[in-house]
Amino acid sequence: MGGLEILTKSGIVGYTIFALSVFALAVVIEKLLTLRMGKLIPKEDLKLLLDFLRQGNVGDAVELCKRRKSFLSLIVLDTLRNLGEPTKENFLNAFEVSARRRFTELERGMVLLATTAAISPLLGLLGTVLGMVKIFGVLTGGGAIGSPQQLSAGVAEALLTTILGLIVAIPAVVMFNFFNKKLDKIAAEVEAAGVLLANNFKGLK
Repeated sequence: MGGLEILTKSGIVGYTIFALSVFALAVVIEKLLTLRMGKLIPKEDLKLLLDFLRQGNVGDAVELCKRRKSFLSLIVLDTLRNLGEPTKENFLNAFEVSARRRFTELERGMVLLATTAAISPLLGLLGTVLGMVKIFGVLTGGGAIGSPQQLSAGVAEALLTTILGLIVAIPAVVMFNFFNKKLDKIAAEVEAAGVLLANNFKGLK
């Protein structure tokens, strides 16, 4: 039985699950490409920023952030623009606000992934119930022998939607947890970078 045949036999619920899987796969691919520590918090960028801020060269730090445009450099750029009075507390507060706002971009799509993981098995169960309703409709209509095609269609829908729901849900749960761990690690690294920059920023009170 081919993939198209499975979809056809699983009915509208199967198509719905398939559509969810396509969107979830797009999120997974996007996260695999973007949630890379070396890309988000390049060690070279952090080293150069530390060197500039140790010397009090805020202008050079700003220019570096504009050129590199990594996740860290964009946070630092927002922080320097909104620093106000040059104190360590103000720097850390501005850094935290900027990081939190930027993090919403990294978390984009996670709700869809979580939703797919949660409702795919439920949709599979719904398809099973609908398939069973079709089977009972055939049986009560006296078609158990007269309409074997209708009976087999109901059985196929009942079983295939459950299988499709689980096939989509299990990887979605795994990838959601995997990306959540990565986001936690990125958050910890960003926080550590902010403290390191604040402690080495020449001129902060």
